[in-house]
Amino acid sequence: MDKLSQLRANFQKMVGANPNYPIDGIVRSIQGDTCTVEIDGLELSDVRLKATADGSDTLLIVPAVDSNVLLLSTDGSIDNLTVIKADKAQKIIFKENGLEIEIDSTDGKISIKNNTVSLYDLFQKSTDIKKNIKVFTTMGPSGNVLPDVLAKIIDFETSFKQLLK
Repeated sequence: MDKLSQLRANFQKMVGANPNYPIDGIVRSIQGDTCTVEIDGLELSDVRLKATADGSDTLLIVPAVDSNVLLLSTDGSIDNLTVIKADKAQKIIFKENGLEIEIDSTDGKISIKNNTVSLYDLFQKSTDIKKNIKVFTTMGPSGNVLPDVLAKIIDFETSFKQLLK
């Protein structure tokens, strides 16, 4: 019996005895909403990262490559494995009713937006307004912001661009 057949047989025995018994694995690569996981030296592809691997990202937690994961199979086969827990998340994506939130540890940034506006765009618009603000005085419109104020605005802009995308 080859290694894959032996793993399938062992897996069937394990899950048949206790259908809720999780299996340890190590993520080797990510492909959209599925991944390739190594279990006992054998790599299995098309392991789901959420209940249905349908391309939609309503809630998707993408584990980091080489992180440990726990897997379950709903029907006892290795063809129906789903990641239920990961030691390290590389990315978390939530999309529902026009709201989108993405936390991405690969670039250390987050994105928050809905159908009409993003947090990044709001901060950028606010910064642009502050850089060019003019107020009315008895002598007419004021000049540009003072250099020390402009430096603080630019510092703020640099900071939010390091956090938001």
